[in-house]
Amino acid sequence: MTLSDLSIRRPVLATVMSILIVVIGVAGLMRMPVRELPNTSTAQITVSVPYIGAGPGVVDSELATVIEGAISSVAGIDSISTESELGGLRTVITFEQGRDIDQAASDIRAAVQSVTGDLPAEAEEPQVEKNNSQGDPIIWMTMTSDSLSAPELTDYADRFITDRLETLSGVAAVQIYGDRPYAMRVWLDPDAMAARGVTANEIAAALRANNLELPAGQLESDSRTYLLRTQTRLTSVAEFEQLIVRSDDGGRVLLGDVTRVEIGTESDNSEFRANGETAIGLGVLRQSSANTLSISSAVRAEVEDIATQLPGGTELNISSDDADFIRNSIRQVLTTLAISVAIVVAVIYLFLTSIRATIVPAVCIPIALVGACAGIAIAGFSINTLTLFALILAIGLVVDDAIVVLENIERRIEEGDTPGEAARSGANQVFFAVVSTSAVLISVFVPLSFLQGELGKLFREFGVTLAIAVALSTFVALTLCPVIASRVLTKGMNKSRFSRLVQKVTKSTSNGYRNLLTRAIGAPLAVLAIAAALSGMSWTLYQQLPSQLTPDSDRGIFFVSVQAPPGSALGLTDAAVDRVEELIAPYRDRGVVADTIAIVGQYGETGRAFVVTIMTPWGERDMGPRDVLAELRPKFAQITTANVRSFAPSGFDAGGGSGLELIVTAPSFEEAADYSGRMADALRSDPDFVGVRRNYEVNTPGYDIDVNREMAREIGVDVRTISDAVRTFFASAEVTEFISRDRQYPVILQAPDARRADTDDLRNVNVRVSSGALVPLDGLVTLERRASVAAYNRYNRQPSVEISASLADGVDLGSAISKVESLAGDLPPQMQISYAGQAQSFQETSGGIAVTFALALLIVFLVLAAQFESFIQPVVILLSVPLAAAGALVTLFLLGEAINIYTQVGMVMLIGLMAKNGILIVEFANQLRREGCDVRDAVIEAAAVRLRPILMTVMSTVLGAVPLVLSSGAGAASRFSIGIVIIGGFLFASILTLFLTPVLYDLLQWNRNTEDTDAATDAEPAAN
Repeated sequence: MTLSDLSIRRPVLATVMSILIVVIGVAGLMRMPVRELPNTSTAQITVSVPYIGAGPGVVDSELATVIEGAISSVAGIDSISTESELGGLRTVITFEQGRDIDQAASDIRAAVQSVTGDLPAEAEEPQVEKNNSQGDPIIWMTMTSDSLSAPELTDYADRFITDRLETLSGVAAVQIYGDRPYAMRVWLDPDAMAARGVTANEIAAALRANNLELPAGQLESDSRTYLLRTQTRLTSVAEFEQLIVRSDDGGRVLLGDVTRVEIGTESDNSEFRANGETAIGLGVLRQSSANTLSISSAVRAEVEDIATQLPGGTELNISSDDADFIRNSIRQVLTTLAISVAIVVAVIYLFLTSIRATIVPAVCIPIALVGACAGIAIAGFSINTLTLFALILAIGLVVDDAIVVLENIERRIEEGDTPGEAARSGANQVFFAVVSTSAVLISVFVPLSFLQGELGKLFREFGVTLAIAVALSTFVALTLCPVIASRVLTKGMNKSRFSRLVQKVTKSTSNGYRNLLTRAIGAPLAVLAIAAALSGMSWTLYQQLPSQLTPDSDRGIFFVSVQAPPGSALGLTDAAVDRVEELIAPYRDRGVVADTIAIVGQYGETGRAFVVTIMTPWGERDMGPRDVLAELRPKFAQITTANVRSFAPSGFDAGGGSGLELIVTAPSFEEAADYSGRMADALRSDPDFVGVRRNYEVNTPGYDIDVNREMAREIGVDVRTISDAVRTFFASAEVTEFISRDRQYPVILQAPDARRADTDDLRNVNVRVSSGALVPLDGLVTLERRASVAAYNRYNRQPSVEISASLADGVDLGSAISKVESLAGDLPPQMQISYAGQAQSFQETSGGIAVTFALALLIVFLVLAAQFESFIQPVVILLSVPLAAAGALVTLFLLGEAINIYTQVGMVMLIGLMAKNGILIVEFANQLRREGCDVRDAVIEAAAVRLRPILMTVMSTVLGAVPLVLSSGAGAASRFSIGIVIIGGFLFASILTLFLTPVLYDLLQWNRNTEDTDAATDAEPAAN
């Protein structure tokens, strides 16, 4: 007894099972999280160690080697990237897929803690964060005020906003841009110090000794205990000014006598502007595994609450939110899903010409789609653009099984069977074909799980969703559809004028196809030659078509990176950013751009700036980010005071990365610099690359201070005293802290700007010698002007240099990587190249997709061989697959599109889609042969009879994918990519396969008896 027999005998059971599928699916749908993409984020941990005043070389030798040595012992690390720059170190550790971020952070903290004692005493405590601290914020906010100054705004944000936002689930950190944090500034007066015989080191020592609070213990009696607290901290400017620096026979020297004390700001080396107006910015960074939509909802709710408590005249606004793109993209996909369902139902009605008959497959669609949500939830997946893509593409697939069952039942009713008998025998007759096609489709999607890297995890959800939907549609088609058909279908129900017209057209098409097929089988060489030519053309097209990781998506945002020459002050960089903002301003006036955010002095580097441009909503503008950049780039190139590079992000969490990012590693920094320099020069000479930037340029101006150790020893001053004096004067030394309103702020000792402007200021710094006299550094040190690098980088503990470049218009990522590989072949073997960003993902998947395609073919072949008990018939069915690939590639070529991960996954899908049509023809031909027909008559009759269900399934799948191609708005590029492959490849190949499969069957099965098919059909129900 088959499922169909059981269902017809017990219709209530069949109905209940389908209702249960829907109920469980709705329950799963309500519990699933919503996100842009499946959760593929790898755990990233950042370790930062501030080392005020230390140069890149000192940081690399004293911090990087120690920290990396400790971290490398932690299990599960994929890569370690370290940057040693002026004032500190930043190490980003990326873990392998599946590593729990909390456990990873705990392991890193333990490893770093074990070597804290090996770090220099002047270095601050290492900080460990659960994200990339220089990653791109997912939410940008601006804070402005008519009543508060920049320091007051910063302090308010630090006290009342950042802490509240950082406690939200999934938020890693909230960074403040353009901030002016409070600090007690103690400005040294070199002239007054010299007149009173005081050194900078003595002032620093006095502050450390007189501004502290140590545990004082407690008083204990028989009945009471009293806590003791020494009030030894300085809390105001007046108290600091009255601090005694020195007291001797010559009198007392107060801090106010030799310095100027004020409450100021820690630094003024950055600015933040929103639409040209000065403000402070807040950027929300998410934890690497957190859900952007959940964070967005929580942040928006919190900001609304904060806004009610802000001081008068102060505003906090969200300027940019990555979740807006995600919400719009998912909304567009859901709209496309609804349109696709309507189109498929209309196609079914067009062929069946009966509302009664249309009900049967139409019922199958929502049951399979909603039921698939249950499987998605059980698998731990989410509602995202890829799972929704899968459901859209599944519409044409899930209805196929119901169409095949329904069409066969209807045909048997018209031949004279009763509805009940027709439902039983018709469903049983196609039982093997339906199960076979579904098994093939499911087996096609399994290899998608074998894709490498993050993209493998992405498309694992895509493939599993399709497999679940197909499995459920098969179950419903073999259980509920026969039950409904037996009750709604009747003989002669299609007697309307429209029905007769459709039947006439269908019959004429079938007869015409029969005649053409007869001629084609009589001339097999011509058919095979055409198929071979088209298949061979597909490989040529594949080699010529451009390739990229993802299509150029309109994410409603673009970035401009500004890099001033090394050593540039903030004012020079700010002038270049002003010019960038001026060039963007006309697009704001036209309503194309909504907001512009500028960060000058990014990450504390005065020569670096970053501009974020947010576009207006998709339906309110006629230009995309890349259209705007195409007009702006020639104007940006005219800015001569800085290197200006612009780019728009693509899909898959592309962030703000440029088109090509590569890392050159070598045994030493000198070799890495040499090899990377030659590589960068080669890229600059190639017109395919623009804005080539290398992060190792020996052009940061500076001075080397050479201490005359012999003279220093003679006069009784050690090198440490000299170093401390220089550091205190010029390095913004934090010597102690003061507390105000329950917050701790640094006390910074430094010479004023005017007294640290040239080398004479350094030579005039005094140090105390063993005799007690003050001696200037002029005779103790020699200054040598020498350029140096801004930072030393390491990748996986090897010295490295990063090179980044944008791609010229019309240049695809695949071609760019090929050129890089070719150039690398001319360099020494000691040099190694690694890729970052989209280039890394492209490398991981470019070879993986070919293996996936081959693996899918192999699995489908084996499944078919097991089902048909033959190694010949799977060949007959699968030789149509190259035609599908050819059709897809021809479509891409004619439309000028590139090969990307979406189009490649679409081509993998075509294997299953093409196998479905071949199975319908081959399986029915086998049945006819068992009934006594010879091979040629059997295959001609099978192809003619199965023509209508094949056309219905083809049109359902093709027209169901049309809304993907015609959709607009957020994420339209990715929907277009996969849609055109399905439409072009499936339609093109289906037409040719109607002739190729019968011809191959006739040739390969001509001299064979029916024994090949007997074993495969033993399990089939007898056709009645």
